[in-house]
Amino acid sequence: MTVDPTALCGAQAIFWPDDECCEAECVLPSGHEPADVHRDEILGEWSEDELSTWRPE
Repeated sequence: MTVDPTALCGAQAIFWPDDECCEAECVLPSGHEPADVHRDEILGEWSEDELSTWRPE
């Protein structure tokens, strides 16, 4: 199985900066380290300890 070097992690989380629900999606490369810390273009960095995180199937 070959891994696409341009593939993104794609982990997702929902956060509430005010009363509005926002979605975050990790833009780091797939297989990044540490695996439980992610980065979104708007939210910035988040940890799976801070926000419930899931990965698309």
